[in-house]
Amino acid sequence: MSQRPKKKQRQKRSRKIMALLFIGVTALICLVNFISKDKESSEKENRMLTQKPAVTWSGIESGRFMSQYESYKSDQFAGRDLWVSLKTSVDLLSGKRESNGVFKGKDHYLLEEIKTPGEQTEKNLEAIRAFAGRYPEIPFYMALAPNAANILSDKLPLLAVTKDQGKQFQKIRESLGSDVTWVDLQKALESHKEEDLYYRTDHHWTSQGAYYGYEALAAAMKLDTSKAPGMKPYAVTGDFNGALSSTSGYEGGYREPIYVYGTEDPADQVQVVVNYTDEQRKTATFYDPSKLDEKDKYAVFFGGNYGKIDIRTTADSTARLLVFKDSYANCLVPFLAPYYREIVMIDPRYYYGDIDQEMSDYSFDQVLFLYNGNTFVEDNSISGVLSDGTAE
Repeated sequence: MSQRPKKKQRQKRSRKIMALLFIGVTALICLVNFISKDKESSEKENRMLTQKPAVTWSGIESGRFMSQYESYKSDQFAGRDLWVSLKTSVDLLSGKRESNGVFKGKDHYLLEEIKTPGEQTEKNLEAIRAFAGRYPEIPFYMALAPNAANILSDKLPLLAVTKDQGKQFQKIRESLGSDVTWVDLQKALESHKEEDLYYRTDHHWTSQGAYYGYEALAAAMKLDTSKAPGMKPYAVTGDFNGALSSTSGYEGGYREPIYVYGTEDPADQVQVVVNYTDEQRKTATFYDPSKLDEKDKYAVFFGGNYGKIDIRTTADSTARLLVFKDSYANCLVPFLAPYYREIVMIDPRYYYGDIDQEMSDYSFDQVLFLYNGNTFVEDNSISGVLSDGTAE
C-alpha cells in the first residue's frame, strides 16, 4: 500500500515536468519568432515570402486580413525550412509519396501533378482564335509541351493517379480549329522517353527535351534544317536542384547538370543581339552565367522571364517570328535563331504593351504559342493580352 502514493507522486511530478517543458518550449518558440527578422524570400523554396499585411478596416471586415496574416506567419515562422524537412521525412517514413502536388517518383524523379483545364483555359483558347482571326494572312502555330507526369508516367510512385494530359491536348487542338496549326510535341517526346527529357528535381524539360521539341517545330513550320549548323550539348553546371525539390521537400540533396547547345564549329554560330526592351538592356548571348551562382540555375537561359525580349540575328533570312511563351521556351528559342532575322518573345505574365501595335510595327511572318501544358491551362494573362491589347 505504501508504494501506491509514491507512484502517484512520481506520475504527478512527471506531468508537471512535461507541462513545464511544453510551456518552456512554446515560450521559446514565441520569443524566437518575435525577435526574428522577416525574410523577403526563401532561397530553398525559390520564391518570395509573404510580408506582414497592413491592418485596414475593410481587410478585417472581409476576413482578408486574417487570411493574409496566417500566410505571413506560416512563411515567416522561425526555422521553417527545418520543420518542413522534418515533416517531409516523417511523411516518407509513413509511406506518403506526394507533397504539395509533387510526386516522389522512381530514379529521383519528382513529377508535378497534371493541372485541370477550366474556365480560364476556354478564355485563353477563345482569345487565341480571335487573335488569329484578326491576322488571317499570318500562319499561327500552337506547341504545348507535355509535362513529365505525362511522358514519364512509368516513373510515378505505386498507385499514383494523374489526369490524362493527352486527352486534354486533343480537346485543345480541336477547340483551336483550322486557323492555328497544332504541333504534336507529345509524339515527338514519347519516341525518346528513355532519354533525359526532363530534369529530375525541376518542372522544366531539359535542353535535350527542348531539342526534340525544336525538331517537331522545324518540321511543322517548314524550316530548312539542311542549312542548320551542327549542334552539341555542353554542361554549364552539375549542381542544379530545381523548383520541384523546393516545393515538395523531396530530393534536397540531389544534384543534376544543365546543358546548353552550341555549334560544333564556333564559326558557324549565329551572332545575336538580345534586347530586354523594358529593362533597356542588351546582350550578345542567350545566356546569363551569373544565374549559375544562384538557386534558380535554370534562369541561365535568358536570365529568366521578361515581358518582351527582342532578338536580332545574323541569320541568312528576312523572316520575323513572334513567340508567346512561358519559361519552357527559354531553352528552345536559341535553336530557332538560325532561321529568323528577328524573334520577339512575349511572356503575357509580365507584358504590359499593346500586342496589336507590336503586330503592326514588326510585320511578323509567323506566330508561335509555346507553353507547357500545366502553365497554359491556368495562365490568366493570355486572354487579357490578346483580347484587349493590354494586360489587365
